[in-house]
Amino acid sequence: MKKLIARSACMLAFSTSALACSYHEDSPARVDQLAVSNTSLNVSDEPRMVTSLATLKNASADSVRDVMLEVKYFDANHVLVDTVTQPVDGLFVPASGAVAFRIREVAARAKEAYVSQEMRIISAVAIKPHSKPSTLSLVLEFLASWGPMLLLIGMFVFFIKRASGKGSLQNRTLALVESQNILLEKKLRLLERLAVAAEAKVNAAGPQIPS
Repeated sequence: MKKLIARSACMLAFSTSALACSYHEDSPARVDQLAVSNTSLNVSDEPRMVTSLATLKNASADSVRDVMLEVKYFDANHVLVDTVTQPVDGLFVPASGAVAFRIREVAARAKEAYVSQEMRIISAVAIKPHSKPSTLSLVLEFLASWGPMLLLIGMFVFFIKRASGKGSLQNRTLALVESQNILLEKKLRLLERLAVAAEAKVNAAGPQIPS
């Protein structure tokens, strides 16, 4: 019983802290407030990989994640030779902040073909903080989530106390057994007294001589 109550208390505390800390929502970010700068390009020989390094600047008031980028590669005559479109895994840019990132992909052309590049942000996700809810809404949400469990625990405790109370069937049975034991003890004492009296009577009569 104590373990059940302790576990329930831990779950309730965890639920309350989770409710208090999860006030945010995700929405598409404004791409016009994101910019790529400090770009550089490198192509390795073995294996032949093209790597693009850059810095993503976030001018919005919301943090940004799940950025999808398109990178176009050009040769010396500014002819398009390759295009890479991929998400930047693990990239999180805080509000009014900047973070460096890297995109790496297998090169489709020879190393000499990659001379310049252009990056374009296709999409991103903005993390908008919620306004903190009122205490009443927190209490209502808490009761809606944990009310049935609290009711079951209360009923369980009530029936346990009722089963172990003074007027319970178990206590009445114990009292009846104790009264029966007292009566048996009285009967045993009476039988002992009768046996002692009978023995004394026999001894007083003495041995009987056959005729």
